[in-house]
Amino acid sequence: MTDTSSSRVAPTRFRTILADPPWDHQQQGLKGAERHYRLMSLDRIKAMPVSDLAEDDAHLWLWVTNASLRDGYDVAEAWGFTPRSVLTWVKFRLGLGTYLRNSTEHLLFCTRGKAPVRFKSQPTWLNAPVQEHSRKPDEQYAVIERVSAGPYLELFARRQPPSSHDWFVWGNEVDADIQVPGYWVPSDEHNQRERR
Repeated sequence: MTDTSSSRVAPTRFRTILADPPWDHQQQGLKGAERHYRLMSLDRIKAMPVSDLAEDDAHLWLWVTNASLRDGYDVAEAWGFTPRSVLTWVKFRLGLGTYLRNSTEHLLFCTRGKAPVRFKSQPTWLNAPVQEHSRKPDEQYAVIERVSAGPYLELFARRQPPSSHDWFVWGNEVDADIQVPGYWVPSDEHNQRERR
């Protein structure tokens, strides 16, 4: 896997992976996200070769909504990780919800192998402002970098991480640094045209 957007060369495997999948909640009667981006079925998300992208000793940080919390555990396990703890983003703003008004999202912390935790005093909550639809707080990067070692990969990235650490990205709103076999993003198509 090589970098397609700059002179940096992406590693083939990463010690820490952050993912924010485009969960398809339409079967649960929840709508709205499809107006902002393409959704993926649970089976398609689980089938991603994330295990091949991770080092033997690695961390996974997986964003889930209240509606996808159970699915998140299944995805982590399908990707070869064991869920260990939940970091809850407290938004202090009422959201939508079928039963209760959602004002939280969760970041599942998962491990594989013997990857040590570098900082053991991280609480299980994060308070950060809400921005545009689906954008996760920039504060997530500082938390992840305190707890987990790099190199870092963000899957389904929407922008370059605001960090000076070794982050690489893959997503349909950024120039991807890697390719995920069987999954494409628009920048892949653009880069293939550029190479011709």
